[in-house]
Amino acid sequence: MKVLLMVSLCCIATSLCAMVPVSDHHRNKYHHLTVPIAHHFKDTNIPVVFWLDSPVYVTNQSTQLDALHAIVLAHSDWMVAVFRSSLRCMRCRTRLQNVFIAATVRSLQTFLASLEYDCFYPSGRYIFIVTEQLAREATGVRDVFEIVWKNRIVHVVLIVSRSNDTARFRAYGYEPYAYGKCGKVRVKLIDRYTDAGWRRLAGGWFNCGLPNFNQCPLKVATFESKPFVMVRTVGNETRYSGLEVKIFNHIAAKLNVSIVYTPPPNNTRWGILLPHNSTGQMGMLQRNEADVGFGSVGRSIERDLYLRSSVPSIVSQLSMTIPPRLPYTALEKLFLPLRPSAWLLVAAGYTTILCLYVVLFRGKHRPRRERIPGLYYTFWTILMGGPGREVHRHSTRLYVISLVLNALIVRNLYQSALFQRLKSNDLMAANLHTYQDINKAGLSYYMFRATVRFYADNPEVNGSIRAIANENIDWDEVMYNISQHRLKGVIPLSLESIAYYVKHRGQQQKGAMVYVSEHTAISYYVAFHFPRRTALQQPFDRLLHRLQAGGFILHWRAEYRNNPNGATNYEQQDGVVPTPLQLQQIAGGFYLWALGLLAATVAFVGEFAVSKVNRASKHI
Repeated sequence: MKVLLMVSLCCIATSLCAMVPVSDHHRNKYHHLTVPIAHHFKDTNIPVVFWLDSPVYVTNQSTQLDALHAIVLAHSDWMVAVFRSSLRCMRCRTRLQNVFIAATVRSLQTFLASLEYDCFYPSGRYIFIVTEQLAREATGVRDVFEIVWKNRIVHVVLIVSRSNDTARFRAYGYEPYAYGKCGKVRVKLIDRYTDAGWRRLAGGWFNCGLPNFNQCPLKVATFESKPFVMVRTVGNETRYSGLEVKIFNHIAAKLNVSIVYTPPPNNTRWGILLPHNSTGQMGMLQRNEADVGFGSVGRSIERDLYLRSSVPSIVSQLSMTIPPRLPYTALEKLFLPLRPSAWLLVAAGYTTILCLYVVLFRGKHRPRRERIPGLYYTFWTILMGGPGREVHRHSTRLYVISLVLNALIVRNLYQSALFQRLKSNDLMAANLHTYQDINKAGLSYYMFRATVRFYADNPEVNGSIRAIANENIDWDEVMYNISQHRLKGVIPLSLESIAYYVKHRGQQQKGAMVYVSEHTAISYYVAFHFPRRTALQQPFDRLLHRLQAGGFILHWRAEYRNNPNGATNYEQQDGVVPTPLQLQQIAGGFYLWALGLLAATVAFVGEFAVSKVNRASKHI
């Protein structure tokens, strides 16, 4: 293909060099071509691509080369021209301004039908030129536009000439969305060339406004995907609502289309996108069974390759949904106020103090005039905040006071932290804010097959991915199972879906709250998707830009999220009305009482047994 392109360029360069400069006669002869090209293409600063069929390069004497020569030299001061004749094209090249030159309508048809679709650009502008005169152009012109419409190219003007007509040159366009003739080509006369000028060129031949579909039906492939699309049945009628539905309804009203919703076949949703034989919604778009598809469908490289995507309608994030913390047990709440190192310090410190007490008041060299009966009981009473035994010596009194002050500080610190633990409802996110945290916890990454493509190249995730084969599983139920710790894993969902669940279920149903992992989110651009051959991408993009600039999408999106003032109001209300303590928040104290009662019972039984033994030994 590269060799053919180089040969074509060399032939054109040779032809142009061999031609003499254009005379005034030739300028007047091709005035009907040079003027509209300059009018439409001059101020854009975009290259103009000229397409000629390869047989014209065999000889330099052809009407196509004469027309090309006149156009290029007339606009050499501003035009950047690109010449093509190959039937194969690279998709990455954007060709917005195109001029096709053919000798006859028949040769133009053959050339257009032979071109690959990647040679066309849906948003491009096309001027077709037929250099030889036509006696009857009606049928031939329609056939040209039929070929163009198959590729869904709508910005097209065809310039032809007639021999017996006062208006020798005519410019034709076509309308595929006429009332009652949706999808059928209706040829329309755009302009006539009379008195050395075009009559309607000042207003432009290409429609710069939004197309009017005249209530032609638009087939939409979509499905339930809260809050983007929500489906409910009222009687025999299926009603669609949601964030993307609201955006789409606004666009449909502006384009004046009627909407026909079509769910994907075989009870599928997104499906699997392949080069051929895709399934679900992707397959419907690939086979042109639907005109547009949406339903939380994000842009990706594969979808841009095999389909066409609009600009993002909703800029969101794909975030990991994580569970709340596991509820603390009653005994855990008693020990969690202090870390293990703090507990170790308390135990070691008071053991040392107790040993000093024993040495001072139980040892052989203890003061004779100071004796504390029930030393261990007195020590424990002081730690618990109770009164100690009466002492007489000042040194002993200072020693006891130091213990009382120390116990007061430690006890108050512990009680303040203990109060927060006892009152806590544990409605906080688990510490799963990075991939390392999730992997360390041994959790799996549950995700739909349509989502796997966004994480397949992430080495920290791809080893633990568990694909959800059934696309019809309600992700609200998945999030609920995560909140109940029934599902040992996390699931990536759009931030809109998580926020909608939290608003309508997480905050309404006890224990159903889920959270968003802080450092695992990736950008997620929700967009409308179309078949490869579509004329809808440009009008959708224009209207989406308007909605984004006007702030409408942000306003609509807020309706499906939580009230931003809700947390503040809740905190203010929580400060005024005390929250009653629950059973599991005070049970730990009774567990300790039961443990102490058990120890007292064992001590009582032991003392009773010892007294029995002592009495028996005395009688003997």
